[in-house]
Amino acid sequence: MIITLQAQPIEQKDLDNQAQLVALAKQGDMQAFESLYRLFSNKIYLLCVRMTGRPALAEEHMQDAFIKAWQALPNFAGNSKFSTWVYRIAVNVVLNEQRKNHIEIYADQDWQQAFEDELSETHHPQQIDLEKAIVKLPAQARNVLLLHDLMGMTHEEVGDTLGIASGTCKAHLSRARVLLKEQLDR
Repeated sequence: MIITLQAQPIEQKDLDNQAQLVALAKQGDMQAFESLYRLFSNKIYLLCVRMTGRPALAEEHMQDAFIKAWQALPNFAGNSKFSTWVYRIAVNVVLNEQRKNHIEIYADQDWQQAFEDELSETHHPQQIDLEKAIVKLPAQARNVLLLHDLMGMTHEEVGDTLGIASGTCKAHLSRARVLLKEQLDR
């Protein structure tokens, strides 16, 4: 069984609509920012839950990321897509918390069942197996895999976000894919 983890392509009309929402939100339009929140909150939440393994903590991180995005929005230069920018904010929120509190995922049976229950309504059983396997990866390998394969960031963008060289990013990604394949083949 091979499952690909590539980000979905975004159509030009969607990018134009997002650019309009960002422009309005930068001018203080709360409804425009709320629309951006609705567009990206689920993806940001899933990113955070994948990085932390804790749904309640992921919810907090997602909210913190959007608060920080709202506060920093006037400084958003538009050199990247809004989605990439808010993903980076979310990743930094999670990584800062992990560094500050030395948090690592401990996947006990109760946690695994809660995680599976949460995903069962929206995910196919194979997707749930994939999500559980991703969470079991070592932190750095998991983060690189999530940012590159799921969020569609380049090795350079992942390296900048995580503070590692792009070559190191490539090595972590290769390791993550091998470990993921081993877990899914079991």
